[in-house]
Order: sequence, then C-alpha cells, then structure tokens
Amino acid sequence: MTEERRRYFRIDDSMGISYRVLGKEEARAFAKQSREHGGNVDMAANFDNRIQTLLDSCRIQAPLTAELIDLMNKKLNFVIQQMDIDAELIHRIAYNQRMVNVSACGIAFHNDQDLSKGDCLQLDMQLYPSGLQVVLLASVVESTALAADEVINDLAWFVRLDFTEVNANDEELLIQHVVKQQSAILKKQRNYNL
Repeated sequence: MTEERRRYFRIDDSMGISYRVLGKEEARAFAKQSREHGGNVDMAANFDNRIQTLLDSCRIQAPLTAELIDLMNKKLNFVIQQMDIDAELIHRIAYNQRMVNVSACGIAFHNDQDLSKGDCLQLDMQLYPSGLQVVLLASVVESTALAADEVINDLAWFVRLDFTEVNANDEELLIQHVVKQQSAILKKQRNYNL
C-alpha cells in the first residue's frame, strides 16, 4: 500500500477542518456505515457536493442556466437555515480554516490540541473554493509539539493523519481537488517564470 500511496500528489492548501475523536466502537460503526451506504453518511453534504459538481460542468456549457441553478440552491439553503432545521440535517459544522498539506491518502496541519498516536478521528473537510465537503475516517500517525517560535495563533502541535476509511465518492472528490489545485499552482509558477 505504501507504493500506492506514493502515486498521489501532495499539495499545500487552505481548507476548513473539523474533527472529533472516536472510540473504537464508534470508528467501526462509522466505517461500516460508510461502506454500506457508499458515502451517504451525510445526505445533505452529498446533495451539496453533487450539485456543485454538476454546476461546475454546466458552467462551461450553459453559464446562465448554471447561475440560475446556483441561485436557486442558495435560496433553498437560506430558507432551510431560516426554518432552523436540525443541525444534523443541514450539516452545520464549525470548520477551522487551516493551512494543510494534503493528498488523497493523508493530511498534515497545525492544531490547537495534542492528539495521541493511533487515535481514530471522524474528519470533516471543506474544500475551497468549491465548498465541497468530504467526511472520512482518519488515524493519527503523529502529533508533535512545536517549538515556541513555531507556534502561531495557539496552534502548538503539528498533526499527521492517514485516511483509513474513505468512500469512493469522497476519495474521487479529494483527488479531483488536489489535481485541480496542483494544476493551478503549476500554472502560476509557469506564468511567474515567463
């Protein structure tokens, strides 16, 4: 598997991060639900992800139609928020924006708390600028205390995680995001060198 992991690109990026530490039973239940439901762990996030993916395709072929659909989706989200529907339904997670180093198989970022090696996390990531959400199971590989001069905004630990349970849909979204971001980085470098 190590050879397979090396195939993926790693990029530095900014994204929303939210997580919670799971016990062994919770982690097993999350993994089972993820496998059985093919990524339908959070239906609202899946709908948003699918709408965003289709809108990206539609913008090329019919920009006005894409704009109309985007406005309708935003209006629907606004109405739902105004109705104060259950937080689980509308996936209201308090994301913390972090600079991360990410690939399709793992992530590293500065954190405000120490985590123990082997901890299982339900990791929620919001990809920018698309707003797509990826929810997966991750395992702590390492959590290192930073030197005093490396601490920024009370982020005193550097955490490395391996993705241990990712459904195929979220994995594809993550790979597409990394490739798109890497292409943008390479294009910027080429333009800078001109």
